[in-house]
Amino acid sequence: MDDAVSGVRARAGAGERVAVLLALLTGFALRLYHLGAESLWYDETVSVHLARQPIPAMIEHTAGDIHPPGYYFLLHLWQQVTAPTLRHGLEFLYALPSVMAAMLVLALLYAIGRRLFNQPVAAIAVGLAALNPFQLWYSQEVRMYTVGAALGLFCLWALLAFAGESHRLRWLALYALAAAAGLYTLYYFAFWLIALNV
Repeated sequence: MDDAVSGVRARAGAGERVAVLLALLTGFALRLYHLGAESLWYDETVSVHLARQPIPAMIEHTAGDIHPPGYYFLLHLWQQVTAPTLRHGLEFLYALPSVMAAMLVLALLYAIGRRLFNQPVAAIAVGLAALNPFQLWYSQEVRMYTVGAALGLFCLWALLAFAGESHRLRWLALYALAAAAGLYTLYYFAFWLIALNV
């Protein structure tokens, strides 16, 4: 009897893992679909303009801006590797870091869902997020919001691990690093940190 129950649980677990993998692949395909097909809008051009500045000039500009320089610094490094131009996928290449951050959001949703609830709930959460139009929209923007979301979920994941596992200082250090990166990416990140710490 115990072997039969174990077999059913193993098949259910394998089915849920396949469902999560399909949700992740679907989410990735949807986030790549028409990526870079439209011209950059004003805020995205600001991101590209700042990313193309020398780092001291970028930091000087953002000192009086409503967003910190973290995201622009990420784009600056990314453009050094990919060299986007109008003839070489400018819109696509500049949006790709947001797609990667969006995929990290999906993976973290699964990890957090498993920790807080169970594997089926986590799989459903990832499936819904993979198809969510709001998340699809922001995952293709050349802006810092998806990177901020990924860092926010990473903070939550690290806090949950800190509360429930050994090697607690390691998780606290990861939380502190992600929180600092989040604040350096998006000033509104402070509201998320307040909510987490309450």
